[in-house]
Amino acid sequence: MVTKKIIFVLLLLLLLPATVFAWDDCPFGNVNDTYPGDCNRYIDTDNDGICDYSQPAPENRINNATNNLTTDNLTNITNITNKTNTSAKSEMPGITEKSAKRPAAKDIYHLLPVSLLLILLYFISYILSKKNVITIATHRKIWNMLLLVTFFISGLSGILLIIKINFGTMIPLPFDILFWHVEAGIAMVVISIFHISWHWQYFKNTLKI
Repeated sequence: MVTKKIIFVLLLLLLLPATVFAWDDCPFGNVNDTYPGDCNRYIDTDNDGICDYSQPAPENRINNATNNLTTDNLTNITNITNKTNTSAKSEMPGITEKSAKRPAAKDIYHLLPVSLLLILLYFISYILSKKNVITIATHRKIWNMLLLVTFFISGLSGILLIIKINFGTMIPLPFDILFWHVEAGIAMVVISIFHISWHWQYFKNTLKI
């Protein structure tokens, strides 16, 4: 009975985000997303070829059109100014579109720093085990626990990203899920290499035909 209740709750959590509908509520921030859309949530109730999630409700579009009439002149002036600034910037040496779109600091992942740090820590614990400061069993327990922790972080954050992409449901967290998913994945791969090295003979014998 308890198992059935758990299964029902999980199905409800999975299906609920897909059934909730709202105009102008695209989880990816798309505007006027045309068919077939950027995700599997595409819906077009007014048959205008644009996903309802990426545009305002019909009644709001009328209000927006009225407001836009009063701001057309200001928009035209702004566009002319932007074009002038863009052309002037493109003529300046050393300034290109590529250099202007540098990734933010949080989008840079630390493959080498994380890998080198883990390798250094591994050799420290390995040397301590050889000098009998800690036992070989303790040395391996430390890295087995780190492997479990990184696997849990990478797996859980991956599930949260899937929920965000597939169902458009964003769980508010005080950190960047994608950033820590990648960082934990890097650490997990490096520690997995340590783990495989302990059991290399086993894998070698298993692969023998």
